[in-house]
Amino acid sequence: MESSQRINTDFFSEFYKKYKIRFINESICLQALTHSSFSHESGNQTSSNERLEYLGDSVLGLVVNEYLYKNFPQYDEGELAKIKSFVVAESSLAILAKSVHLGKFLLFSKGEEQSGGRFRESILADAFEALVGALYLDQGLEITRNFIIGLILPLIHKADNAEYKKDYKSSLQEIVQKRFGIIPEYRIIKESGPDHHKKFTAKVLIQNDSCGIGIGATKKKAEQNAAKYALENSFKEK
Repeated sequence: MESSQRINTDFFSEFYKKYKIRFINESICLQALTHSSFSHESGNQTSSNERLEYLGDSVLGLVVNEYLYKNFPQYDEGELAKIKSFVVAESSLAILAKSVHLGKFLLFSKGEEQSGGRFRESILADAFEALVGALYLDQGLEITRNFIIGLILPLIHKADNAEYKKDYKSSLQEIVQKRFGIIPEYRIIKESGPDHHKKFTAKVLIQNDSCGIGIGATKKKAEQNAAKYALENSFKEK
């Protein structure tokens, strides 16, 4: 497969130039770049990156948890979990995949390529986890740890801001339960945009009255923004 060989060579060259890491087993790296659609289209002759994604998810979790445990002794497990959740979220991993330029090197079926798979957050996030898995098997934990930490530090600092640790839905629920003895209800009232760049609009209702509307790239983010609006405009604590 000439195209896969060309992508393979180009990726190795760019990856080494940027991170000074040279793969020993190049085939495992190619597997990390292979989406399941390409594997199926080629008659399963090429393994997809799904197993490496499974491994990479665990390695990534270990490295992030270890770093947070050692560098944030002032935080309890709940606060550490919130930072970790932000760092390993699909949207965050997609950002990391873009920083490594994974999108342009991934191997897809023609159908997946045409549907915008190269830009879809979920695919990019999975590919980044697969790359971590491949790197771990090929280079060991220490090099993989250094690679991950070098990429995630900006995300950790971002997540350490109060704005990203704030759980608006929990705060709103506490207030509403105290005042009315009920919990807020959330509804997704609108979806827009292509699959790889979705926008969701959520509405929060208290006693069937709309108290806030929020927009986000995921349903959860839209609900959080709706809760934030309600807290800032309808339920300010005096």
